[in-house]
Amino acid sequence: MRLYITGGTGLVGGNIIRLARRRSDIEIIASQYGPPPEWDVDYQLDPLDMADTGTVRDSIRKYKPDAVIHCAAILDHAYMDANRAAVWRATVHSNLAFAQACAEVGARYVFVSSDWVFDGQQPLVDEDSPPMPVLFYGFMKAICERDIMGVPGLSYGIGRLAGVYGINYSSPSLLRKQNDVGFDLGNYVVDQLSQGLIAEIWTGPKVNEVAHPTLASDGAAMLLRLAEHDESGIFHCWGSEAVSRLQYAYHFAETFAVDRTLIVPVPTDPHVLDRYRHMRIPFRIVSSNERTCEALGRSTYKVLDGMRDYKAQWDEFHAPARGPTRREGL
Repeated sequence: MRLYITGGTGLVGGNIIRLARRRSDIEIIASQYGPPPEWDVDYQLDPLDMADTGTVRDSIRKYKPDAVIHCAAILDHAYMDANRAAVWRATVHSNLAFAQACAEVGARYVFVSSDWVFDGQQPLVDEDSPPMPVLFYGFMKAICERDIMGVPGLSYGIGRLAGVYGINYSSPSLLRKQNDVGFDLGNYVVDQLSQGLIAEIWTGPKVNEVAHPTLASDGAAMLLRLAEHDESGIFHCWGSEAVSRLQYAYHFAETFAVDRTLIVPVPTDPHVLDRYRHMRIPFRIVSSNERTCEALGRSTYKVLDGMRDYKAQWDEFHAPARGPTRREGL
């Protein structure tokens, strides 16, 4: 399989490449925008500005992949809100260009979406629940999903993720470790705890209080399976168990065997509240993903199982270098 991946220096894309490199039957092409990967690159890199839809189409036509996994995304919500037109072009327009080009060359298209297509007000959502985004980011993801469904002749899988955490094997220096209102606080918590520092857990207002955290390697395995799947539709590739922010942090303290008093619940930082003052944040997203797991023949991690795997990856990755193993992040 010739696999084309965007966002290969990101957390999810890097983990997909790491899995794909282990297989002799996969040829990898990764788009590049910004700094190059920090590991040894034994696959093709293609410079690509996703805001240029003509370049997007030309790249897919050039490589004629069997499958495309589109992971690249802008994640700074304040930036997105302040630069809507530019972000729309780089997100919505580029997604449609990818989808149309994939249909043209006969490639399967996997688009990485988000649980934030929901408003967090329903007691339970599944793959058939109608989207109800309350934030510009979620709105764009929902529009991208709808655009994909409207491309004639396209084989597609929309793989939604939530609260991704883990090791960025391809570009460790790019790993986001900031505390924020979303559920991607896992790397922040571990970074603080590993240094013996207090991890402040914002308890509100304006926080995503409950979600399904996803270990990056776990989500990557689901997305790779989705790329080889033949069914079109929406798939919930996130972790199979929901958890609150505070309990999530306590689980990290337990898994990493550190003092749980380093976990300190506090109100949301007032400067962050000011930055997000015009934005709404999905509060509580609880989902079923049994249908996805059955279709892809693989279950995703429950919370503690994912953390234990992450701890094993953490220990291996931060162990003293042992030749090419450490450099390649394998």
